[in-house]
Amino acid sequence: MTGTLFVQSVFDETGDTGVGPRSSRFLVVAGLVCSNLEPLRKAVTQTRKSLGKRLRDIPEIKAWHTPPEITAQLLKRLAALEIEIDAAVLDKQGARRPEDAEDWYRQVCTEAVRQATARYTRVSVTLDKRYTKAALQDKLIETIVAGAQQRGATLSFVYVDSQRERALQAADAVAWGIYQKYERKEERFYNLITKRITGEILLRR
Repeated sequence: MTGTLFVQSVFDETGDTGVGPRSSRFLVVAGLVCSNLEPLRKAVTQTRKSLGKRLRDIPEIKAWHTPPEITAQLLKRLAALEIEIDAAVLDKQGARRPEDAEDWYRQVCTEAVRQATARYTRVSVTLDKRYTKAALQDKLIETIVAGAQQRGATLSFVYVDSQRERALQAADAVAWGIYQKYERKEERFYNLITKRITGEILLRR
């Protein structure tokens, strides 16, 4: 995408903001940056066609609930596309717990988006509808804009249900693959996409 000023992107997370015994240690936000989201959607559609009859009617491909070999197929298809992957990973074990646990998500999301705005002057950011309250959506956007908007860069945002936007399902698979490296010490899925990873930052505070 050399010379491109405007890009589209989709960001999704894996892990949680909890601190209990069943909570994840790591929270990962990963984004796919490209000139057009359509190839991402097609990669998901092609992967769905390989599903058996029992899974073909599920509303969306979620890596947590999809057989690993299917997720691997999707990651291989994504790695063959002209995309850039930006990821931010929070190690909650070494981080100070905020009063509002959602501040962790906002922080990690901001760091992931910041990597894209460092390279491009106009970035459209598509996010899953994590929040049902408009005030929480607004706070997330305000945090991202304040922390990720580089000098001269313009951000725009799209909120959509991941069942309707298959590009978000692609971002989910990538975030899950990176999460496996950190949380499970399993790099098999990460290695499928490593050549497309442009930025990856580990946060410990």
